[in-house]
Amino acid sequence: MLEAETSTLPASQAERERLEWQTMFASVMGGDVLKSEKTRIAVALESLGDEQTNLHVNIWLGLRAKLHSRSEKEERQNLEEKRIRIVNSSLDELLLFRIPDSIRHDTDTIIQRVAELLRRLDLAQSLYPSLKAFYLDKPLTGSDAFQRRRDALNTWYNTLYHLRLQIGLLRRWTGSDTLDVTQPNTCKEVAIKPRKLSDGAYSSTPEIADGTSFVERVLKEDSLQRTFEKGFLVTLHAFVGSSRDAQINFAPLFEEMNLPRFEDELVPLISFPTKLAQAGLRMRLDYVKRLKEPDMLIVEQTMEDLKLSIGLACTLKRQYIDFLASDQGGNWLMPECLCEDYDSTILEALAIFFKLLHMKLKSAKGMYLKETDVLEAQWATLNDISSTVPGGSFVVAENLCSLVNKLMIRMTNYFDTQVRMTPEQIISWYGKVLDSVRLRYRKLQRFARYTLTQRFSNSAEYSLENTPLETFITALIASEHFLVYTESMEEDGVYIVAPVSLYNRPETISQIINEAYSVDDINAERERQDSRPFDDENEIYEDEEARYVLILSPRHHFLWTGPVMVLKLPKVELDAKDDRVRLIADGPQRRLAIAKQVFKEILEPVDEVGRHIESPLNRLPCIAEAQAHFPLVDRELRKIGRAASRLAESIVDSVHFVRSALRSAQGYQELMENWYLFASEHGQHAQRYMDRSSLLKFNRLLVKLAISWVSFICDDCEPTDRKTFKWAVNALEFTLHRTKRNILHLPNEQFEMLRAKVATCMTLLINHFDILGAKSMLEAKREKGKHHEYAIDNEDDFTLIDQSSAFSHVDPTTHLFWERVTRALQGREEQRAMNIKVGRVLDDEKPEDRSLVFLASSSSNISIRWQQGRFIGAGAFGSVYLAVNLDSGTLMAVKEIKFQELTGMPNLYSQIKDELSVMEMLHHPNVVEYYGIEVHRDRVYIFEEYCQGGSLAQLLEHGRIEDEGIIQVYTMQMLEGLAYLHSKNIVHRDIKPDNILLDHLGVIKFVDFGAAKILAKNQRSIQRSRRGTEWSPYNQMGGANGAAVMSNGLTGTPMYMSPEVIKNDKRGRHGAMDIWSLGCVVLEIATGKKPWSNLDNEWAIMFHIGVATQHPPLPEPSQLSEMGINFIKQCLIIDPMRRPTATELMDHPWMLEFREALLSYEEAELATNPPTHLPSDESYEHASVARQAAIIQEREVEQIQSRSPTTPSLLSSPAFDPNF
Repeated sequence: MLEAETSTLPASQAERERLEWQTMFASVMGGDVLKSEKTRIAVALESLGDEQTNLHVNIWLGLRAKLHSRSEKEERQNLEEKRIRIVNSSLDELLLFRIPDSIRHDTDTIIQRVAELLRRLDLAQSLYPSLKAFYLDKPLTGSDAFQRRRDALNTWYNTLYHLRLQIGLLRRWTGSDTLDVTQPNTCKEVAIKPRKLSDGAYSSTPEIADGTSFVERVLKEDSLQRTFEKGFLVTLHAFVGSSRDAQINFAPLFEEMNLPRFEDELVPLISFPTKLAQAGLRMRLDYVKRLKEPDMLIVEQTMEDLKLSIGLACTLKRQYIDFLASDQGGNWLMPECLCEDYDSTILEALAIFFKLLHMKLKSAKGMYLKETDVLEAQWATLNDISSTVPGGSFVVAENLCSLVNKLMIRMTNYFDTQVRMTPEQIISWYGKVLDSVRLRYRKLQRFARYTLTQRFSNSAEYSLENTPLETFITALIASEHFLVYTESMEEDGVYIVAPVSLYNRPETISQIINEAYSVDDINAERERQDSRPFDDENEIYEDEEARYVLILSPRHHFLWTGPVMVLKLPKVELDAKDDRVRLIADGPQRRLAIAKQVFKEILEPVDEVGRHIESPLNRLPCIAEAQAHFPLVDRELRKIGRAASRLAESIVDSVHFVRSALRSAQGYQELMENWYLFASEHGQHAQRYMDRSSLLKFNRLLVKLAISWVSFICDDCEPTDRKTFKWAVNALEFTLHRTKRNILHLPNEQFEMLRAKVATCMTLLINHFDILGAKSMLEAKREKGKHHEYAIDNEDDFTLIDQSSAFSHVDPTTHLFWERVTRALQGREEQRAMNIKVGRVLDDEKPEDRSLVFLASSSSNISIRWQQGRFIGAGAFGSVYLAVNLDSGTLMAVKEIKFQELTGMPNLYSQIKDELSVMEMLHHPNVVEYYGIEVHRDRVYIFEEYCQGGSLAQLLEHGRIEDEGIIQVYTMQMLEGLAYLHSKNIVHRDIKPDNILLDHLGVIKFVDFGAAKILAKNQRSIQRSRRGTEWSPYNQMGGANGAAVMSNGLTGTPMYMSPEVIKNDKRGRHGAMDIWSLGCVVLEIATGKKPWSNLDNEWAIMFHIGVATQHPPLPEPSQLSEMGINFIKQCLIIDPMRRPTATELMDHPWMLEFREALLSYEEAELATNPPTHLPSDESYEHASVARQAAIIQEREVEQIQSRSPTTPSLLSSPAFDPNF
């Protein structure tokens, strides 16, 4: 480059100087002086490195000599001798290592040999100061063959070691040597109290505290979801993946050294998660099967639990399939280790899930407008099953279509019965019916037509009746189709033919035949539509491959001379008729259209110039353009179509009844016009999807509707009303559209009536025209805007290895050190295992342990089978979960208290004991029910009634309750609950919104009796108090709202305290303090503000209550009636001797008024729609509102258990099934 540049003469003096400088610089850099200096520096640096290396070697040698009490010279000589004796033999052994065939299946012996070889290699390496020195002395160790063999042995040994370690951990965790998660009596915890013998003495043999299986303990103490999210099972998954990689990467070397493979050893580890998930799912199914008369709360919770279990089972199966996938070299051959009934368990759970879904949809009246929303919310679970379980898509399609069909019939029955009744406010009622049905219809119709029909319609049917079979078979062979021999379906005369594009894709063929729909194809179609929103749905792209199979069922035999592929398939019920061809595509809509287009091109041959040649195949008739290829699914889709037609008839035919029923009412015309509009739009839309057999009859109904509409305009509407003009145009346009093709088919009487009414309408229109064109442009635009809005509104929406023997050092000093460490670790592990087996050791000198033994011996310490559900709330002293009682089938709230988290609180046990002693006395509908406790050495579970509605305080966070009737409902229930408590000589002492819960039916429940006081008959009291509000349920646990236990013994929340409590005045009628608190709660309900909300802090409130002579500010007259305000005044009387009792307050006029209304309501309900089983009078003797809620719940249970409707005959009289 330099020569090239300098060959050019410089153009100036500056360039000449620059070139001279460059020549001088190059001569310096290439001179002998610089080269000799570089050589000298390199030699100096190398000698310095040798000195540093020698220093490190000398330090290492000195340390070894010191450790073995030798001189450096003696240690160096000892090292040389060991290197000669050990190193070369160890390296040769590694290079020649191979397991004899005689011990090929003795894995334990092989592990010992490999461990011994690796130990000697480590020993050989320890004879050198560094790995570099080892490689320099023995160049063989740096070769690729040596390195790979050493890595393969290390990987094999470490994998087997950790594999057995993982299995050992699983055995300890489950308590089963076989990892049987359903084996009973696998819990190692010893009972707190010894078992009592028949002679009265106690057994000296430890007794197992819990005889349950591992899966039962998992579902009880934790959920399956959280169990699999824990680190151990996540590590398990990663370990299996790394083991697979190791087997694939080192398979040739493992085979060369004759080492056993990992697959058989991994079977227990890979199968454990699926076994646990299946056992958990099976337990949930057993629970559901035992349910009798479930209410809506149980149904919804069971559905959620089942969805989580099914989703987990599907996820684990996909992971299992990934583990089983073989590599291209065939180095990973994992045997099948999934239970044979795994898929059937999931499908059984799916069937029960649909049953629960059906119960939910047909139970509540408020569900009417949310039916399709509930169904749409299930697609994630349904698609998960369809893409994971063979045959899952068929079960999904069949059950979903059946469910929608029942909903369609249910809506038809609802419409018929609501139209054919005469309520007092008939116009308002019919308006509500119309709005409800219109919204429900559009949602359900969209889901049925555009979701189910389009998703499941993946096939077309052709007839071979008049087509030469040999010609058809020849055309298929010529177009490179091949015969799929299934060894099962041919015996029924059914044959499968597929295009050449599927010849090497047996999985695709199997999926097309066995699956009702493909989740992946549907998602891809949705993405395509999102990216190309303006594409024509019928447009076929040439670059898209058609994937389909043909199901042939010819009446006569045929000879196939084309290629044949053998694919063993189970027999599939396709219900193929004789002389039919069923084309099944790999997806609906677009995929089906592509397949049909390709099939059509096969049947229509062309000549050299592209002209179609006449052929018998051109006349192959298509019997069904789009249908589901599974007969059961297609049958359900057709049922949906018939139900939709029946609904359309009901809607169109209802117009005449509604018009007749409304004629005597005033101002019904606008409602009637809306009814005509809805019937006409719905009828015209439904007509597009009807079959020919129903279409003719339905057309007659539409013509009848048109005549009735025009008659309504002429006879029932005011001619001078501007709305009549608009209505007349709508009626005439619909009439013209309906009679355009049917005018000659009308009977003479109908035609004469139609002509007369149309003439009258035309006269009405002429009278509304403005001859001078005086209508302003603004008015015209306004009318046009209204029409546009109306059109939009009405648009159709449609073992472990002994490590000391494997890696122990031969040096005596080091050996002794590691022996001490190993013994210490083993001792600690044994102690930990003993703690797990026996549990925490109880000390009788400790008050808390004495209390724990007392709790364990309590009569309320029950033994029930239960499963833990979702987390509800947490506080200072524990967590609350939703749980299912597997014995009774009911939901519970389970409070879990872990003692290791509560160190330093010796009074906690006595507080639990005191509160439970109160709760186990109480049984009333307005007091939260206490079921019992389950005591363990490290925790206690408290079972109580579950209240879905939360606390009254949470309800009031949204503002005050404006409906006085609702206030009376809550007040009556609080009075009845307090009257019961006081009759049991119990004073709650902490009545406040946080301690008042609501169940799913709105029934009031008093909770939190930690501050309660039991009054003995001699009026001596035993106070049971607690610190804070740790026993407040759910989210109020832990004193979130500041309930106070003052140093002077005050118990309660200041703003709800009565004056006598603040002043520590012992006077007062029984339960007077609770009545004051009740008045404060009612006041807060009515105003939305806490009592004494005008004061700054709790101390100011306490001072004001103690010295004040008046009650807190009362509600305004606009917030509560005069009688309601007077009721609060009675509750807030300052003198506790004059304050009325709960029983006396139930006779207050405000409560008497409500009681009368409640009694009238009950009599009317029982007279019109009495439930089969009424609640017992004993249980609800003093709980009138709770009795009404029990009646409502009984009706709900009866509705859930009622039979489903069947499809009525078309165009028959409306039928109503009262059981749906």
